[in-house]
Amino acid sequence: MSSDSPRPTSRRTSEPASGSVAGARDSSPAIEVRDLDKFYFMAGQRLEVLKGLNLTVSPGELVAVVGQSGSGKSTLLHILGALDRPTSGSVRFGGDDLQDLDAEGLARFRRSSVGFVFQFHNLLPEFSALENVSMPQRISGAYRDERAGREMLALVGLETRLHHRPGELSGGEQQRVAIARALVNQPRLVLADEPTGNLDSRTGSRVFELFREVQRAKKHTSIVVTHNARIASKCDRILKLENGSLEAVSGTHV
Repeated sequence: MSSDSPRPTSRRTSEPASGSVAGARDSSPAIEVRDLDKFYFMAGQRLEVLKGLNLTVSPGELVAVVGQSGSGKSTLLHILGALDRPTSGSVRFGGDDLQDLDAEGLARFRRSSVGFVFQFHNLLPEFSALENVSMPQRISGAYRDERAGREMLALVGLETRLHHRPGELSGGEQQRVAIARALVNQPRLVLADEPTGNLDSRTGSRVFELFREVQRAKKHTSIVVTHNARIASKCDRILKLENGSLEAVSGTHV
């Protein structure tokens, strides 16, 4: 980890801090992960990525996950977002165990309950900002009119850019469209994988401040993977993924 990254304490826990604002909102967890293992076989060798990982996230909490490249951060997000299954262990969301869902059930869960924000905005270049934001509603069958898309773009400060295509927007504007797209279905869980990693530091800070404002207003439970220490410090809690498990990091401001 770089020299300006948060330094881990010896306290090994991934539970919400006692007395934290996020933890005080609701005593029942939004996410509860227990004894999570994930391994792959590559060239006949077993590669362990996540080992006995435990995690509890309170409703409305914003958690940062930091760690070296290749430590398994994206794998963890994919499992939490039902894009991948663990080798063993349980992932409970709102009391429901994702392991009990078949492929169709997991797809419904992703469409209705999860919003994803990635490092690269992944906007469809031939569609306008409004059309890109409305896409999750169309896919889930929730689309009625443009109202929700317009409201989300206004919330991220792009009400005058509704009909611009991605190529006509700046990098920061494109990422704001991606955030609006992730939130248009009012998901209960928002997962962001290096959401500012493709932006310069100034633009990235502005985009994340906006993300944080929306997250607070909408009370989304959110997990952000980042290498940026300044971004991580703005979250309710910071966890470091190392040797397949999570540990708390000092400097968390709650």
